[in-house]
Amino acid sequence: MSTILLSLFILISCNNILFIQSSSPYTKLKKCQDKDMSCYLQVAEDPSRCEKEDFVMKNCLKSCQKCDGLIIPPEYDLKKVPPNLKRIAFLIGKWRSDFGGKADFPTIPRFTYGEELDFKLANLNTTHPSLNYTAFAWEQYEEIELHSETGYLTMNSNGTRVALTTVMSNGFATVEEGKENGNSIEFRLKRIGRVNFSRDLPVRRMTRTWMLMNETFLESNLVMSTATHPMILHTSITYEKIFP
Repeated sequence: MSTILLSLFILISCNNILFIQSSSPYTKLKKCQDKDMSCYLQVAEDPSRCEKEDFVMKNCLKSCQKCDGLIIPPEYDLKKVPPNLKRIAFLIGKWRSDFGGKADFPTIPRFTYGEELDFKLANLNTTHPSLNYTAFAWEQYEEIELHSETGYLTMNSNGTRVALTTVMSNGFATVEEGKENGNSIEFRLKRIGRVNFSRDLPVRRMTRTWMLMNETFLESNLVMSTATHPMILHTSITYEKIFP
């Protein structure tokens, strides 16, 4: 097991009270939080604010990497976000919901699921920097894989249009485009391809929304229609940020 994931617990018995102390970097990092949901943008736009602006110095300890000497990996470092990706920097990190996902559609029974998302910087040394995106969903009770997808997010040069390309475990590949609106993005399906032996119904329309609720929680909703059913809310879930 990697040392960054290893927790060392020191058990101290004193007057019949058991104290548990953890030296895990993740545990320490969780105690050091941003206090304002604008911190991601404050630091991404101008990293020097971490050293000169009182508001940022006081409220953005995690984004400024002032958490007890812990070093955030470069791919999650808000100070390295290129200009065209600053408006979607709120996504950067790992987000997880263990059992909060809800899925529904007329052709399937309703069920709940867990999912983890990972957004990180990629292709920084090219002319088209992007965020690498991966998602993995599992059935709540059996803990077996339900769905996974991977792809990239990028924006045009002036940062007004966002594009998401994904390849999915069910044989679908999509191109979605949308606009960043404050702390949210709404994508609309532009192109879709699938393997010709897929058992899933052909998707005709789809919208996907990611919305930052605060510095800790991210909400996602996906609405879609198929060849036989109109636009219906298919999945909804709220994730908690787990890293950094």
